[in-house]
Order: sequence, then C-alpha cells, then structure tokens
Amino acid sequence: MTDQPTRLRSTTVQEWGYQLERSGLQPGPTFGYQMTDGTWNCALHLAISGDLTSDAQRLLAAELQQAISDTVNRVLYLTPVSVRVLGADR
Repeated sequence: MTDQPTRLRSTTVQEWGYQLERSGLQPGPTFGYQMTDGTWNCALHLAISGDLTSDAQRLLAAELQQAISDTVNRVLYLTPVSVRVLGADR
C-alpha cells in the first residue's frame, strides 16, 4: 500500500447495475456504518458471484464485513455504534 490516496471515480446506479450484469455478479448485502451521533460514515454494497456456494457467499460477505469494519475503525479512529445490513428491514 502507498500513502497516496487512490482517486476513485463515482459510478451511477445505472452504471453499477450494467457492470453487474456484464460481470455476472449478483447484488449482495449493503453494510452501513453508523456512528454514536447518528451520522453515517460509509456504506458498501457487495456484489458476489452466483457461482459460489451459498456457504461460500455467506463466508465471503462476513469476512468482507469484518475487514471493512476494521478499516473504518483504523482510518476514522472511531468504532461505529452499529453496523447494519441496510434494506434488511424491508
């Protein structure tokens, strides 16, 4: 890793959907990181291969969620008050 931040290009929902279709990935869970003051610092929507077994999909999502949580804690020097799977209450 370098100390230089990566320049990221935002994508629209339509672009993201197109890339999912093109790559064969399936939308997965969205993890949101909420702080004690109620603000949201980040959210990440996963896309996972449908070719993986359901056990592998669950394990991959869990491992990615843990890695992302660790990164949020390290970069922001804060521990989120909640990590929520957004949209799960619909």
